[in-house]
Amino acid sequence: MIEHDNLQRFIFDNAPVRGEYIHLGESFQTIAGQHDYPPAVRQLLGEALCVAGLLTAIIKFKGRLTVQFRGKGKLKLLLAQCNNNFNVRGLVKCDDDLTYQDLMEAFNDGVLVIMLDGGSTKRNYQGVVSWRGNSLVESIEGYFRDSEQLATKLWLSVNKNEAAGLLLQVLPGIEKSPHGLEQDIVSLHWERLTAVTSAVSPDDMLNMSYENLLRKLYPKEEVRIFAPQEITFRCTCSRKRGEEAIGLLGVEEAEAELKDKQVIVVTCDFCNKEYVFDKVDVAAVFAKKGSSETHLH
Repeated sequence: MIEHDNLQRFIFDNAPVRGEYIHLGESFQTIAGQHDYPPAVRQLLGEALCVAGLLTAIIKFKGRLTVQFRGKGKLKLLLAQCNNNFNVRGLVKCDDDLTYQDLMEAFNDGVLVIMLDGGSTKRNYQGVVSWRGNSLVESIEGYFRDSEQLATKLWLSVNKNEAAGLLLQVLPGIEKSPHGLEQDIVSLHWERLTAVTSAVSPDDMLNMSYENLLRKLYPKEEVRIFAPQEITFRCTCSRKRGEEAIGLLGVEEAEAELKDKQVIVVTCDFCNKEYVFDKVDVAAVFAKKGSSETHLH
């Protein structure tokens, strides 16, 4: 049985390497179905969501991890988020009629970052990911190799309704050992495991249960599997955030919008949910802000 919408951690008992497998079904369909994405964009979104989930499991923090790209070319925005409860959401804004290759080339005209948001009381982090290999996979691998000094490999597979990802990483601290022999042993284990994992097919990643997949990839390895983590779609939009968006408009612009349409509709970019505010609602928003211009004509 295939385990949809789960993240599965595992570790090799006889090698200093850990792994994760993610499979998105209903969560991916919900996110991708909220906008009319063409196939290439849908594939990129699925890949980014898998990356966000896999990295969240590695880092183990309380807060939200975001994989974000902002560009000035054909790809304007890619955003995939996962929090420590494994609630995911995502969004893509780009030109129409793009091929997957167009999207990859568009990454050269913008900035790709990994961001950690620990909340108002915690320190946040942002790491810039250098675009390399014309591939999201190679860029994330390069980021961990250069910025975190952790050997990391990723495999991703996406079809119309599902997305899956597989990650291997050397255990933190192992590669920093000063002993040359230990470094050689780590490298041998790493090369062996990444070589056999590279034989994984996109179909197997999407269609096999994680136990059968791991058994097929590592028949001679002692693999310890941990309890799965359920993944769900959840948007953080709310009426309160809609009020904050109206507050940013200012009284004059809000008044002009009301005069034209009688109501202000705030639509969430992620889930397309609409929050409707009439004249009384908007007046209350500015009253809460303590504005000196709360009167709406």
